[in-house]
Formats: sequence, structure tokens, C-alpha cells
Amino acid sequence: MQHEINQNKILSILTIFSTFLMGFIDAYTFLTQDGLFASAQTGNMVVLAAKLVEGDLLEAFVHVSSFLGFALGAFVAQGIIERFKAYGWKKYRFYLLLQTIFLLIIALIQQQIGPSVIGFLLGLLAGYELTVFRKIRSTSINNGIMTGNTKNLMNNLYLAVFHKNRESFYTFVTLLLGITVFMIGAGTGALIWFYSEQLNLWLAFAVTGLFYSWLLFKRT
Repeated sequence: MQHEINQNKILSILTIFSTFLMGFIDAYTFLTQDGLFASAQTGNMVVLAAKLVEGDLLEAFVHVSSFLGFALGAFVAQGIIERFKAYGWKKYRFYLLLQTIFLLIIALIQQQIGPSVIGFLLGLLAGYELTVFRKIRSTSINNGIMTGNTKNLMNNLYLAVFHKNRESFYTFVTLLLGITVFMIGAGTGALIWFYSEQLNLWLAFAVTGLFYSWLLFKRT
């Protein structure tokens, strides 16, 4: 039981961090890649359709590449989860190690690659993140797409207010936390971009590395 509690606590912390990171990176891609989203694929589909109607095939392809990257990231992440599900909380070390290395590579080559490659790589990262880190305490949360979270937030608020459901109230608070953290991440990402366009990905790498180091030295 203690092992299960410990694992849930680690996953909750990492999901909160991942939610911040997705807001941070979505703000970066939106500002630097003409309205591109790394995680919000619904938004990408809308912009994609609009670009196609306008006849702007080059810009439309950037959104296609992000969608394909996201799909591949989710596919690969599910395979990684299946492979390491027996490793307890220590599997999160490997998850973060992969993420840290991946962000380092993107940060190093960001000035040498075009929008389509950036969109694909960050879409892949988002698909990975949304698959691997998706629970705060007992509440499942989408750490990069707030539409479903907002719907569930208000559904649970109704149940908490009119049915006096305590569990719904806890779920409401958890979802509110997730939405707030995402917004803080997006705001921080936009703020950092104003100072330096290249700094965002380096900071994403650095903070992920800090969380990996925390898990690397964690023993219980």
C-alpha cells in the first residue's frame, strides 16, 4: 500500500509539472510558429482547415506535421508504458530521462531546423507527455488540452454544489489546479519569449533535468 501511495504521489507531482510544461511550450509554439500548438490538436485542425481554404499549403503543412508528431508520440509512449509498467515508481526516471535528452536535442538544433520539423518534434513531445503523465492523485487530467478539463471541472462543481458530493468537490479542486498551472505555464512561456526566443526550450530542458535529478537521487 505504501508503495502504491508513493507512486501516486510521484505521478501527481510529475503531472503537475507536465501541465505547466505543456502550457509553457504551447505559448512558445503559438508565438514563434504563427499560431501552432504542440498539444492542442483541435486548434491545429481548425487552423489547418483555414489555411487549406486560403490556399496556404506551406503553412498548413506545419500543422499537419505537428498532428503527425503528436500521434506518433502518443503511440510510442503507450508502448513505453507497457514495457516499463512492472518497474514501480522507478519507471518515471526512465520517462524523464527520455524527455530530458529529447529536449536537449531540440534546444541544440532549434535554430537549424524549420517550422515543420519544430512542429513535428514538439508535437511528438506533447503526445508523449499527455500519455505518460495524466493523473493528479486519483483524478485523471489532460495536461495539455483544457477543453475536456473545463467540462469535467464544471460537471463536478454541479455535483458538489447540488448533490453535496465530497469526491466531486475534490475532483473539482484538482482540475482547477491543473487548469491554473497550465495557464501559469503559458504565461511564463510568453514572458520568457519576450526576452529571448531561444531561451524557452533551454529552460524546458533545464527544469526537466532538475526533476530527473530529483528522481535519480530518490530512494524511497
